[in-house]
Amino acid sequence: MRRRLAAIAALTALIAASSTHAQAPPETLVIDDPEANVVEELVVNAKLPGPAWWKVSDGDTTVYILGVPGAVPKGMTWDTSVLDRRLDGAFALITPPQARAGLTDLPALLSMRSKLKAERPLDQVAPNLAPRLARAWAATGHKDDGWKDWKPLGAGLMLAGYAVKSSGLTSAEPEKAIEKLARKHKVKAKPAAVYKAMPMIKTLVKQHSEEAGLICLEGVIDEVEAGPEPVRRAARAWANGEVRAAVHAPRQGQRCVMALPGMAEEFRRMSAAQVEAVSQAMKTPGKAVAVFSLRGLVAEDGVFQKLRERGFKVTTPDSAS
Repeated sequence: MRRRLAAIAALTALIAASSTHAQAPPETLVIDDPEANVVEELVVNAKLPGPAWWKVSDGDTTVYILGVPGAVPKGMTWDTSVLDRRLDGAFALITPPQARAGLTDLPALLSMRSKLKAERPLDQVAPNLAPRLARAWAATGHKDDGWKDWKPLGAGLMLAGYAVKSSGLTSAEPEKAIEKLARKHKVKAKPAAVYKAMPMIKTLVKQHSEEAGLICLEGVIDEVEAGPEPVRRAARAWANGEVRAAVHAPRQGQRCVMALPGMAEEFRRMSAAQVEAVSQAMKTPGKAVAVFSLRGLVAEDGVFQKLRERGFKVTTPDSAS
């Protein structure tokens, strides 16, 4: 199982585009962020033990939906008793959409990666960010000045990768625990949708600007400077069903993603795929389980709002059923 952004982030880190020079400073770029705001009435703490669950239902079908965070501390445990109970007898486990690249795409991906190399030293391109970048780069255990060889987007992606390795966080959980329990109950996991990654990657390659790269770089630096503790706190809150604290996890790095061309539309497309997958599941009597990104569920015009528009009942986690 993979979150909807996992494949995108990995592929973007491998490739990204040759930048065009922006005609305005980075702060002038208007960022379209579909998950900028949340629906407050949906942000309700859980009464049951463990993470919060929402329930989507009609006359004869219930889909229990678990919202998951982007990362958790390695080795973090959480109460899976409700998950275990809800998978028992479920006819499906719906997982986030996946963007995939095949082996035949690998040469193209690797060749595109070279386009992240800078035409002039990055400390000349972004002199205002250079001191912060140097400190952040060193904080991840890389003492050289290799960051100068990259364009802004390349440096941001490289720094993000280094930071993840040194943070003690993992994006592999809670998926592994969910997959294990699904196998125990013989429930087949199926992504809400599967996309080919290359069309999206080509859009990034052809269209992203230096302006977007600088926004991306600054967002990553912000998160590295903040350290992993804010993410750890949000993950612990998630495990305890404290939705408000969990949903407001740090999002500086999200500016990096949303500044890139086509990514806001990609988020909306994947959100729509989740809505459609749950709607299709509602045609089968019984119960199913879905696991999607937490913030995308409760965002304005997000998954839960769209499901309500289709006439389904959405029950918040303050119900103990």
